[in-house]
Amino acid sequence: MKAEQSSRSTRSPVIDEVRTYLWLEELAAQTGIPTNTLRSWRSQGTGGPRSFTIGRRVAYDLADVRSWLEGERDHSGR
Repeated sequence: MKAEQSSRSTRSPVIDEVRTYLWLEELAAQTGIPTNTLRSWRSQGTGGPRSFTIGRRVAYDLADVRSWLEGERDHSGR
């Protein structure tokens, strides 16, 4: 228990507060776009916001997501 508490106390709480990206699964949950669609767009380079990897996980910068969503909105013309 003490080791667990010790590792938590050394971890900076600021990192979570300033996170400026979404994991693939988070983007899927927030937009309603299936994860498989996001993966397909990423592998084919045919759609979706720009992405990058952190280790083995796919992430999306929030600024890129906002820009992409605005472009989609503007493109739909409704």
